[in-house]
Amino acid sequence: MNKVVVLGATGTIGKVIVKDLVESGIEVVAADLDQARLDELAAWVGKGVTTVILNIRDFEASKEVLRQGSVCVNATNYVFNLDAMKAASAVGTSILDLGGLFKYTNEQLKLDDQMKLANVLSITGMGSDPGSSNVFCRYGVNLLDTPEEIHIRYGSTSSGTTFAFSADTIIDEAVKPAIAVQKGKLVEIPPLADEEFTQFHEDLGIQKTYSIIHSELATLPTSFPEVKEITYKDTWDPSTIEKVKMLEELGLVDTNALEDGTVPRRQLVSLLTKVLAKKENPVWGTDSLLVEVKGKKNGNQTTVRLELLTRYHHEWAVSPTQYATAIPASIVAQMLLKGEITEKGVKPPELCVDPETYFSYLKSKNVELYITISETQKQ
Repeated sequence: MNKVVVLGATGTIGKVIVKDLVESGIEVVAADLDQARLDELAAWVGKGVTTVILNIRDFEASKEVLRQGSVCVNATNYVFNLDAMKAASAVGTSILDLGGLFKYTNEQLKLDDQMKLANVLSITGMGSDPGSSNVFCRYGVNLLDTPEEIHIRYGSTSSGTTFAFSADTIIDEAVKPAIAVQKGKLVEIPPLADEEFTQFHEDLGIQKTYSIIHSELATLPTSFPEVKEITYKDTWDPSTIEKVKMLEELGLVDTNALEDGTVPRRQLVSLLTKVLAKKENPVWGTDSLLVEVKGKKNGNQTTVRLELLTRYHHEWAVSPTQYATAIPASIVAQMLLKGEITEKGVKPPELCVDPETYFSYLKSKNVELYITISETQKQ
């Protein structure tokens, strides 16, 4: 059964996953809540896609849809990751998602025995970051004799008000405490704090990056316990930070219901989605995913630096962030279909996706991957 089921198929990232899978010759079952949006997706993608209406909270309906494919890509909001995994295990379908923003990833890892019993694999976080970032970390760790530090950074030259992925997730990243590993221990850092200047590729230059909560920190510390320093930082527009903090102070990002049942966050996200959709298009630039793994090689201090550049995809009218997030999910779904990933249970990308095989797929995509290995030798 050479089919992939994509949940959340009409979303910002989901639709690009569907597009790339179909362009790669894979049949897709696209599932989402709105038939009108599914029809738009089918028209955009063309042949090779079947659409179906689905509420992922409906367990029985989810099982029926997931039975139609041997692999599922869950591109819904991360709060539905557990629902999707349970339905997948019930029908023997391997599944991958785009990340659980640390907390949900930890809950997903607890289903390892359940997924093994179903003889399927669930990959936690296989987008850009988490996803490519985790695979890059594995590549760097493999090259070193003694890995000591991992630093993940994301930069962008896009400008204007953008929601390249879920507005809910973006708000959470801005208001929840960040996580890092310092001296071998997990520590919390205030959101959008611990800023630094990061040197990206010359197309981006130097940008200020900030610590935010991210799923990599849920798995990298246990996957690579010998690494004592692990950080994740992302670039943010200062004016955006100011606006989010104001919304937080006003209580508009609160997820708790008011006395009348209104949930401020739900109202805010709904309004933002409608208003921003009518605004002028932002100016898309270049995105960079940068991973540096530092340690010892042959007794010398060595740094392995991987940097993935993504630009606006003109043919598809897709932003750099959309493309950078969707393509990894499509690639790994195809690797699963071809039997190039054989692990079972619940695994993060760094423990089940072979870097060299993954890189071979990336070469055919609209991205640029630069790898630099620098070794300091004492003469």
